[in-house]
Amino acid sequence: MTRFLVVFGIGVLALCTGYAALVLGRASYAEVQAMDLLFPFYNEKIRLFSAAEFRQAQLVLSGAGLLFSVMFGVAIKSSSSRQEFKLLGAEINTLWQELTQRIFSLTRTQRLWAGLILVALTVVRVFFSFDNPEYDDAVSYEVFVSKGLLATAAYYPIPNNHVLSNTISVLFHQLSPQFWWSMRVPVLLTCTGVTVFLFAGLLRLAGFRVALAATALFSCLQLGLYHAGVGRGYWLMIGFAGVVFFSTLVLTAKAGRHRAAWAAMTLAGILGCYTVPPFVYVLASAFSWLGIAMIRRRDWPQLGLAVIVGGIIGAGTVALYAPLLFVAGPGHLLGNGYVASLTPARFWAGILDYVWHNEGFLAGQRSLGPLFVTIPVLALVGRLWYLSRQHRLPVAVEHRLWRLGLPALWFMSFPYALIVVQRVFPPERVMLYKAFFFFILVGLVLDWLLTYSAEATRRLLRPLLALAITVFVAYETYSVVRVNPVARASNGAYHAGLQWLAGQPSGPVLIPEPTHNLFFRFYAHSEMPERQWQIDSDQRGTTRYRYVVAFPNKRGYFQPLFNFPPAYQNQEVEIYQVPAYLSLNIKPWFH
Repeated sequence: MTRFLVVFGIGVLALCTGYAALVLGRASYAEVQAMDLLFPFYNEKIRLFSAAEFRQAQLVLSGAGLLFSVMFGVAIKSSSSRQEFKLLGAEINTLWQELTQRIFSLTRTQRLWAGLILVALTVVRVFFSFDNPEYDDAVSYEVFVSKGLLATAAYYPIPNNHVLSNTISVLFHQLSPQFWWSMRVPVLLTCTGVTVFLFAGLLRLAGFRVALAATALFSCLQLGLYHAGVGRGYWLMIGFAGVVFFSTLVLTAKAGRHRAAWAAMTLAGILGCYTVPPFVYVLASAFSWLGIAMIRRRDWPQLGLAVIVGGIIGAGTVALYAPLLFVAGPGHLLGNGYVASLTPARFWAGILDYVWHNEGFLAGQRSLGPLFVTIPVLALVGRLWYLSRQHRLPVAVEHRLWRLGLPALWFMSFPYALIVVQRVFPPERVMLYKAFFFFILVGLVLDWLLTYSAEATRRLLRPLLALAITVFVAYETYSVVRVNPVARASNGAYHAGLQWLAGQPSGPVLIPEPTHNLFFRFYAHSEMPERQWQIDSDQRGTTRYRYVVAFPNKRGYFQPLFNFPPAYQNQEVEIYQVPAYLSLNIKPWFH
């Protein structure tokens, strides 16, 4: 197994370094330096480096890619290495057959329920992909995706560049530059595939009822529905977290398809971290669980394999991020406000409130979710463990509880240990993946109640649970609809401002406010690509600007003082038409 992991790791590193070499190797020094113009705000500049240093970075990455490729080519020639990869292929094929057989073995009624729920989820997700206003994914489209692979893989002025998700969008952008196609279709495909994968994985481990309840309820969460309809990377994170979780369960067993599990964990670990850096929460949960299990068994060889895989994941992640680390610098990736440590006093004063509201949001409602969902479910899980200790639990339920429920609880809880070490409060969307493990517990509890409770209890429970699930799904869906109007109204105001400009004589436009600048550029490029626009965030030399855009009522940081009224105004936009005789001398707030 050690030989397999070493050869497999060399192959993975060959791919990662080769990709990084491709990103920088196709770029010129001038193209890299020009990236600062894509997001010229907050003084978030790329690193200072010379043309010679840039050329050296290109050579180092190309050399590393070539070296790992040669090493892999030499290693794979040996009969023992080829045999290891044949065994890997056999394990993957067996797992695939098991998953598909479980799905095909479902009864007609079960297939009907699963199919109807998937269709309903897909319809709702497609609706939100059209209905959700453009926001963060509009910035991703304008600053990264529409500018190509170099900007996506090497530029990081703000923590909005979910690199792998945006890279996939770059590929879709080549087929059509239309915003919905580039940004939202990839996410729709991703969340659909991930939903089926999570269902199939749980079906193999816990049966139909647990799989359907956990996957469907998790997919109906407000955050899950919202992020299925916007072009961001959180469903990719969820999918890779599922791969890591299921791989961990396989590796916890003393024997099994460990080659496939280690390989899957390696690839999911690297790609998950390349999606969003907080994926380290998932990996920390997995490796801590494996480490405890291996130490308890004194299985030192397996512990050594875990160390090797952890090293490959770390090296592969650094290789993929190498263009970004060289161009933008590690500070932008690792030192932004989302990961900055709070003072001990502020952290400890807010930790209980954070946990309550975070777990509430991940259970369906920020304030009341813990009271009505999280605490009752955990109390029932505790009851199951008590019955298990008393040997009063059916064997099938006990097996699922210890094999699936306990790891799920660990993956749900362990990130808080890292949060305490870091002294940070990550946004709920970063922790969305954790909700899947909570709903595994929900599925186990529901299955126990509906299968093993008394007949009279079950007759009472079925309509109550049906009503509770109906209310839950309706509330989660409504919550997404409810948050959209404000953002849609703001976007509509920005769009109307650009439409007014489009109907005026063309001329340079000065828009120093970041929000205005990004959205005006976004609508201009996505809806009117045939027209040449000059939209600047700062005065360029002696350019005489025909139009200046600001917030109304002297709101915001940029507040031009003209002695004439705006030519156009709405609730979010004022557009001044500057007379040709008037010289501008405006210094934006961010200088």
